[in-house]
Amino acid sequence: MIRSEYNLAQWLEWMEKSHSTEIDLGLARVSQVLTNLQLDLSASKIISIAGTNGKGSTTALIEAIYLAANYTTLAYTSPHLLLYNERVRLNGQDVTDGLLIEAFNAIDRAMGQADQRISLSYFEIGTLAAIYLVSLQKPDVALLEVGLGGRLDAVNIVDADVAVITTLAIDHVDWLGDDIEQIGSEKAGIARANRPLVCGELSPPQSIKQTAGEKNIKLYQVGEHFSQELHAESQTWTWKGLDYKGQWLEYTDLPYPLLPIQNATTAVQAIAQLGLAFDKKAIQFGLLNAQASGRLQGAKYLNTAILLDVAHNPQSANYLASSLKSQGFASKVHLVLGVLADKDCAGLIKQLSEVVLHWHLVSLNVHRGQSAVQLQKHLLAQNLQAASISCYDSIDQALNVAVATVKEDQKVVVAGSFVTVSQALALL
Repeated sequence: MIRSEYNLAQWLEWMEKSHSTEIDLGLARVSQVLTNLQLDLSASKIISIAGTNGKGSTTALIEAIYLAANYTTLAYTSPHLLLYNERVRLNGQDVTDGLLIEAFNAIDRAMGQADQRISLSYFEIGTLAAIYLVSLQKPDVALLEVGLGGRLDAVNIVDADVAVITTLAIDHVDWLGDDIEQIGSEKAGIARANRPLVCGELSPPQSIKQTAGEKNIKLYQVGEHFSQELHAESQTWTWKGLDYKGQWLEYTDLPYPLLPIQNATTAVQAIAQLGLAFDKKAIQFGLLNAQASGRLQGAKYLNTAILLDVAHNPQSANYLASSLKSQGFASKVHLVLGVLADKDCAGLIKQLSEVVLHWHLVSLNVHRGQSAVQLQKHLLAQNLQAASISCYDSIDQALNVAVATVKEDQKVVVAGSFVTVSQALALL
């Protein structure tokens, strides 16, 4: 069968085998294919979003606010949890198989023939597909989530009207290293001269400000140029920041979102910098309706309420633990946990230990996965009691035991990886 006749599953299988390495940072190859595609992106305002954590939540918040303001949107995120179509949302809805297939066909042709063929990775092809659909659908706003790093990520082949950095932490050390200053510089590489860079990291490395100064980037830093003020009694908050004309704005009586307020604060600043008209009602409605799959997501399994969160590093685990403690679940969580082997397992476990009553460890039989027994060694190294740890070969085994043993004042939580959460969602 020729590729032009492939269905979506066949295209995805081909993409997985089309390049020699899973991750291949660099813009030369993917930029050449973009040039060959000859796309016109001028009808859309583009926001690129980088960061260690919070990218998906920030994207969902911006998307929801613009939809509430009656703008058309395209949001590109990764990875997906159940279906590849989740990676591209048009006006809040997952893209159809047909549009993805059209995009993949166009990219395949643009990659060339024979000895002139340009090889691209799975992620690079997917990124180009999203950009192709921006050109085809011409949304008012296109939101492009960076996959890894920033400067050398495939998303950075597009010049963003507004660039966003959510949070920063040490992660993906095999590709980005363990130097937070270097990581900050890499993330800031998505910004362009004379255009805004919105940074929501509360303790930013000096390299972000340095990069902005060297490249004449307009930096808007949380705590300096925009901020939040929480009002616990009324369960509302106030946002203050600067618009694209440099004028101060203030929005009061904003509802608490389902997603982190820190990311909501960053999202509103990005919207203020893009310059499209919007009002307070759109912000309020967007905050109430924004959701991101696998982020503090409630669900039911065997008539038991559970919580799913893709927390997979110490920073995101800290936020999850803080959220659970605020709800009264300190030392009351049955945690179904599966973590990839290249993650900071020790740091993640340390952050979650205050809320966990029993650890239900799951083997992840995927690339970079580790067994439950291997993960158990990280817990025992922190002197956690062996009696509070159970190991399972699969997510369904772990969940079945967790929901069978959890008491009314306790909580079942699934976390540790996109892989773990996606397997749980498949069961649901």
